[in-house]
Amino acid sequence: MTSPNLDHEPELIRSFDGTLLSVRAMGEGDGTPLLVANGIGANLALWRRSLADVARTRSIVTWDHRGTFGSAQPASERIDPGAHAEDAMSAMDHLDLDRFALASWSTGGRIALEIAHRYPDRVSGLVLICGTYGYALTRFLRHLEMPSALPLFASVAKHFSGLLEGPLRGLVARPEIVGLIRQSGFIAATADTTALVDFIRGMASCDLRTILDMFEAVAGDPAPDALQSIEAPTLVVAGERDPFTPLKQMEETAGAIPGARLEVYDKATHYLPIEYPARLSDDLRAFLAELPA
Repeated sequence: MTSPNLDHEPELIRSFDGTLLSVRAMGEGDGTPLLVANGIGANLALWRRSLADVARTRSIVTWDHRGTFGSAQPASERIDPGAHAEDAMSAMDHLDLDRFALASWSTGGRIALEIAHRYPDRVSGLVLICGTYGYALTRFLRHLEMPSALPLFASVAKHFSGLLEGPLRGLVARPEIVGLIRQSGFIAATADTTALVDFIRGMASCDLRTILDMFEAVAGDPAPDALQSIEAPTLVVAGERDPFTPLKQMEETAGAIPGARLEVYDKATHYLPIEYPARLSDDLRAFLAELPA
């Protein structure tokens, strides 16, 4: 951890259907607590530098998605956005945190929107970072928007997960993996190398079939209509060069949420939190400071 304020011991709690979740509470101060909804398969590596200063003034809570990292496999068949939203609320109820701000990254945006839609009286503010309401296949069919086909790709790839998992873990264990990723153009040159390695190796340590199943269930369940129901002040943070959540879609998202503000990071990609952590930290703290106490 980059700050003692982010030190924590995960705690196992039981969610609405009996699933054991690994919940992480950290930070200090009496500011409005911040709940972090991560992208499917992501860990705290993406957030450490941008949240270090945030944690000096408030509690920060996050959880490992069911079936990943420290959380057990689902006790039911529920892996849809609603299930993850209820998991998050189980964590906040366990910690006796009634009202909170909510920040998300990537596919965590779909989960965050579900939380804000279901519990408007508990969410005081919403931050969507490189994530929106999900991927609609119709966008791919109408506009040939390639990211919209990602849930379809996951639905096919999961049938070969047993064959893919070993080679994937072998690939990410290689010391030259960072160079290979940088050369791909999917990540900016400013990206934090240590955080990048922690992120990709953390994802590879999870069961690949679980990750693909969950990605399909969350990202493949678009809910654009939920945007207009969001009541909380909202900040939408987009990467200019994001290949997975295109800027056009982020602009549409910000335009559909009442009163939402859009902040575009020039040259940033989907991995904006580890490319521009200092700026993101400043933007998060400024947004949180504006929320009602």
